[in-house]
Amino acid sequence: MADDIFIGVDGGGSASRVRVEDSRGQLLGQVMSGSANIRLSVEGAWHSIHTALIDILSAQGISLKDKHYRFHAGVGLAGCEVTEAVQAFLEYPHPFTTIQLVSDAHIACIGAHHHADGTIIIAGTGVIGYQIEGEQKVRVGGWGFPHDDEGGGAWLGLEAVRLTFQWLDQRGEKSLLVEEVFSYFNQDHARFVAWANQANSTEFARLAPIVIHYSQQEEAVAVWLMKKAAHSIERIAHTLKKMRVKKHPFACCLLGGIAPFIEPWLSAELRATFVAQKDNAEKGAILMIRKQFEKEGR
Repeated sequence: MADDIFIGVDGGGSASRVRVEDSRGQLLGQVMSGSANIRLSVEGAWHSIHTALIDILSAQGISLKDKHYRFHAGVGLAGCEVTEAVQAFLEYPHPFTTIQLVSDAHIACIGAHHHADGTIIIAGTGVIGYQIEGEQKVRVGGWGFPHDDEGGGAWLGLEAVRLTFQWLDQRGEKSLLVEEVFSYFNQDHARFVAWANQANSTEFARLAPIVIHYSQQEEAVAVWLMKKAAHSIERIAHTLKKMRVKKHPFACCLLGGIAPFIEPWLSAELRATFVAQKDNAEKGAILMIRKQFEKEGR
């Protein structure tokens, strides 16, 4: 009889994380891989997942082609709001006996609260709020860049780029922030323009650390951007609160790569609702696929 291997994937705009467990829940490996936003590239997402799996399984002497194993994948990916991308991802050839695809926010909420009611706000490359209350799932924001995701790393990068262009053609003021952004491109105007016209959310997010650094130095423009980002997150939290069926306080986890840098700019009222996550998103993906596996009585 084949052994069951459970795979949890958390795929975001900047990076993906993959966790693999055996049937008893023993960790076989956990690695970080490339971005896995299916709105940007279904093939790229699969490549990131496959690369991570090969790294983990080969260290255990396991092959994805080995008939002694059945592979069950819980997958949470950025870009699941695009129906065509979801369909293309699921139709892509894969080695899994079972696959369940949801948004990266959904698995993050499951992991953070271990299937209990709760709220998360993810501030990473993009920004999304997600809430589970019984059978009700509520999503606020996270509809993609540049038309949404205000307050996330890509948005911070985009705003810094806008301010830099405005300074360069004398529409805006000089600041340490814009000088540093221009220096990132070796003060090469043509290179800067060419990059800005083809950059995606992942690439804009690479400029966010510059904004964060200067905000910590209390540089006025960077502080202003961080306060705007915090305001966007406050709006998401307020909207999620309005949409609850029960009005009792909900535990909230603030997650994502830029979350620790945004948190100091949030209101004391919102920060008072924050709790530490019980587990990460890739573990949440495994919890999800194990529950599906048990439900089907395999």
